[in-house]
Amino acid sequence: MTIQAARRPTTSIRIDARGESDLVCPACRGDLASLERGRSCVRCDRFYPLVAGLLDLRLQSDRYLDLESERTVAEELAAIEASTDAIGLAEHYFSSRPEVKGRGAMFLAHVESAIDRGETLADLLPKEGRVLEVGCGTGGMLVAARRRGITIEGLDIAARRLVIARRRLKDHHIYVPLILAQAERSPYRTGSFDTVVLDSVVEHLTDPFAAFLECARVLKPGGRLIVWSPNRYSIIKDPHVGLWGVGFLPRRLLRRYVAFRRGAIEPIACLSAREAKTLATTAGFRSIAIEPPRIDADWSKNRSFLRKILMRIYRTARISGPTKTLALAFGPLWSLTAIRGENSCR
Repeated sequence: MTIQAARRPTTSIRIDARGESDLVCPACRGDLASLERGRSCVRCDRFYPLVAGLLDLRLQSDRYLDLESERTVAEELAAIEASTDAIGLAEHYFSSRPEVKGRGAMFLAHVESAIDRGETLADLLPKEGRVLEVGCGTGGMLVAARRRGITIEGLDIAARRLVIARRRLKDHHIYVPLILAQAERSPYRTGSFDTVVLDSVVEHLTDPFAAFLECARVLKPGGRLIVWSPNRYSIIKDPHVGLWGVGFLPRRLLRRYVAFRRGAIEPIACLSAREAKTLATTAGFRSIAIEPPRIDADWSKNRSFLRKILMRIYRTARISGPTKTLALAFGPLWSLTAIRGENSCR
């Protein structure tokens, strides 16, 4: 898609009244004071700037880019945001950045199919109450949820992805509050949400347990957690590095093996269903259920013939009986739902 030069849009931030009042300093949870170019914590005096029109409440960046480099990339995308659509922004990023070298086509396909994937998960969200998607990425599920009338907000650690998400939402004439922050250090007040959902997020985190604790904190008592994630022991290729069987390797060998096969690509630490349940239990969640989730046909679109066959087997196996246990153990994904207990870790 051709991208024409355009004047950089005026930097601005839009948060509805409720969302503004719910935001706190992620470091000390103090109140935030509004300034012309960002927000300042009244307790610890930390300053949180606007980056590409987004309030940057991160204490650190993701594992792929340092904070300043990531802010620069986001500003570059924002400068052409008005002249293209979400896919055009994604094409521009994946064609120009060394950190995605050799994987741009795979990532672009992921962005293009984000709404299709989001439709399946959005079906599980409650129609009532306030929902937070942690790790909303380029906004596929946000669009699907708002189409259903669900009150949802998005949080992600990557400004570059949120710029694409903002453009996608505008493409569909939808507004959703977007906050730039970490899953492990959420900038919301305790008990702000009725439901928190994470899709393909925990495997990217250096401290997934901290993220589970934060989910428990921002949920109301009795609130619901929904987590989908690639399965560590899946028998299909790892979706991030494109290699078979990497989840069966000891974690201490994973980085060296991936570096040997794929160069400098950062390996992803997928969790097994059992590991995820342990984290949720330790964080104080109750009524924990883990299932092999429904995967619609669109999820396997444009995939190899072998992958399509395996996906058909999975969709049959996940229904019931012993094959359901196998589908959970070795299938491509697991789905966890849990309720925030009264004594969840805070």
